[in-house]
Order: sequence, then structure tokens, then C-alpha cells
Amino acid sequence: MRKLLPAFALALFSFCAVSTAWADELPFNLTGHARVNYGHQDWQLPEFRDGFEFESFKLGVSGDTDKFSYKAEYRWYENVDFNTVRFADLTYHYDERTDITAGITQTPFGLQPFASNNFWFSVNYYLGFEDDYDAGIKINHQRGDWDFQAAYFMNDEYNDAAKFSRYSFDVADDGEYRNQEDGQYNLRANYSASFIRGATTDIGVSYQYGNILNLDTLDDGDMNAYAVHLRHTQGNVKVELQYIDYEYDLAVPEGQADDRIALSAFTFPFLAAADGETYSANFVYSVPYQFDHIESVTCYSEFSAAKGQEASGKRSSQWINGCSFGWSKLFVYVDSIQGKNMWFSGGPGVGLDLDGREETTHRLNINLGIYF
Repeated sequence: MRKLLPAFALALFSFCAVSTAWADELPFNLTGHARVNYGHQDWQLPEFRDGFEFESFKLGVSGDTDKFSYKAEYRWYENVDFNTVRFADLTYHYDERTDITAGITQTPFGLQPFASNNFWFSVNYYLGFEDDYDAGIKINHQRGDWDFQAAYFMNDEYNDAAKFSRYSFDVADDGEYRNQEDGQYNLRANYSASFIRGATTDIGVSYQYGNILNLDTLDDGDMNAYAVHLRHTQGNVKVELQYIDYEYDLAVPEGQADDRIALSAFTFPFLAAADGETYSANFVYSVPYQFDHIESVTCYSEFSAAKGQEASGKRSSQWINGCSFGWSKLFVYVDSIQGKNMWFSGGPGVGLDLDGREETTHRLNINLGIYF
């Protein structure tokens, strides 16, 4: 299979390069990417430590008609061999200040649209609190410097907790810890102001409440989460801060631990603390220097951590330093990732003491993508 990847990647890059020649003639907007990835993981055995591979292919469509707009995105991941919807929603523009969106759409929680700027996201993504999409309806209302969002989600994007091939991290049925999202409410408020001349500061709070159905007892538990978040942008500098407190009250079978919950995405389930907190801090700098060909150079240092609040809790952390830049249709991320007790960084889960790897691990990740 690896011998076929260069030819496959070349074909997709060629498709992306010529797509814009005819995309303007379509009755909708067509977007997408084809990406390749190099990774060095110091915790792996030598034969698996380094790898260059075709990572993913994406197609997106969007458009508008009268008072409606729509968008959808589907992805194919070659490196983990699955395909999935990311979002697919329809928006009704009620008036200049109010939108109503239905479908598989982003949950309004925390810093939006992302709580990070690197390719690897923050610990919040792996807990389902960043770039998360579920099936439901939400209302967005703007009044002056305020932005309000309210939403109800019937279930996750597939309504199948045993389906691990998904983009968003959701509550999972891993065969032992068997729970499923069964209705969720979200509220979010953000205030945007200019406290300093030439700067913009966004201050917000978010709240989330949901029913969690246990598939063994068929009883409902629930979850609560709240977040406070800030984004300050001044010239070429951006600072982002966020704190999240969350708790799952699970209706587990007698004798089963209720201090942990299974989550899944990208084909893998794992365990996370059922009662915990996260915090993150980002410093982002947009390089003002004008290069001949390279544009939009952004460098960042982003730290995030999660810790369970029960006796089984243990801190999981991720510190990412890197830069991203664009060059015509090429966009590149170069990230140095240090993780400890962290899923996808050699650890066994998130926020729990699961007797996994104790030392800090390092991953070098270079992602190159052609975007159209």
C-alpha cells in the first residue's frame, strides 16, 4: 500500500491544481484539500518511529439562495483508513442579526471556531470540547457587541456510540464502558470590545448540559460543563486563554467504575476522566515580514492540560510549538509536540492514572496540503 501512496498523492495534488479552472462554473462553491504528513514519534519502536504518508483528502460544498445558506464537508483519511462527515448544515438567515442552523453543525462551546492554531489542536479537542459537531439545531443572535448562541442536539453525528470512525470526539461504547449521548443543550455568550486602542478583546462564557444513556442499564445519566474564555488580538499578537470544568454523572452497572468514560474518534476508543477540568493558554504571532512567495506566516506556543478530579485523576498535558505558512495553494504546518499521559502522544488516555507511559514524549509533525 505504501508504494502506491506517492502515485495516489500525485494524482490528488494534480486534481487540486486544476480544479479551480472549472470550479467557477459550478452552481455552488467547491473546496477541498489533499494533504501529506511526516511524523517522528520518539516513543515508538525504531521501525515505526518515522513515517511519511498520504494523510487525507477533503471535499466541501457551500452556497446560498435567497435567505438560506448551506455547507457540507466530507473527509477521507488514508493514514487511518476511514471516511467521515465533518459537518452538513442549512442556515436560515431570519434577519441581519439572527441565524437559525440545523443539521450536523458545530456545538457552540468555548473559543470559536477553534481553541488552538496548530495542526494537532488542544486537549479540549480530544475531550469533545473543541471543533465538535453533532446533529441538532442552533440559534445565533448578535446584538451590539454581544453574540449569543443557543442549541439543542439530539445525538452525535452518527447516533451510534460504537462507530469509532468519526472526526469529532464523542461519548463511545467501547464494549465495556457503554454510554451514548442522548440529547444536549448548549448556551454561549461572547462580548467583543476594544479596551485598548487598536486591539480587540473577546470575553465569553459557555455552558453545556446533556443526557448520557448507559447502554447496559438503559438508564440516563447526565453531564455538565462550563467554560470561560478570552481572546485578545493586538496587532500581530494574539493571546487565548480558556478554562473548562466538566462532570459526567453516569448510570453505570453495579460494580463498574464511574470515574471514567469512553470517548472515540479516528477509529480508536480510549478512556478519559469523567470528572475533570482543562485549561489552555496560547501565544500566537503573525510574522509581519513580506516574503517574495510565502505568505501568512504564523508562529505559536500553545499549552493545554486536563486532570481528573477523582482519586484516579492524573494530569495529561500537551505543549505545541510551531509555525504555519501559506505559499499559493500550499499550506504547511510544522509542529513540535510534547505530551505527557496524553492520548495520541503515547499515553493511555486523558486525565486518568492508567499506569501508562510516565515520561514526556515528543512528536515532530509536518503537514503539507494543497487547498482549493
